[in-house]
Amino acid sequence: MPRPDPSEAWIGLQEEAPNDLMAERVDGQKIDDGRYFQVKPGAHRLDVTLFEENVGDSNQQDCDGHISYGGFKAGEHYTLVESSLGNEVSARLYDAKGKQVASTHDFNCMPG
Repeated sequence: MPRPDPSEAWIGLQEEAPNDLMAERVDGQKIDDGRYFQVKPGAHRLDVTLFEENVGDSNQQDCDGHISYGGFKAGEHYTLVESSLGNEVSARLYDAKGKQVASTHDFNCMPG
């Protein structure tokens, strides 16, 4: 992982095993490294893809979702945490103090 830029906000990704959560776009612009987001302070829309592995099932499901947050701060670290319960997929954005600051809109899932 590259070193975080102190003039920008850093957003790490955390998924439930065996799933993979990947960063895709910031404000509609494709990003180069799907392991994290790094954004300028202010409001941004973050698009993610979740590759959901069903335990005991060879079928993979790909889910697209996004989260919008208007308070990103320079030098701050955030974590986007994925959660799956049955067919419902969601993610929540937490600041460095562990406070939830935003949550995803509905994920759209399709067989992978």
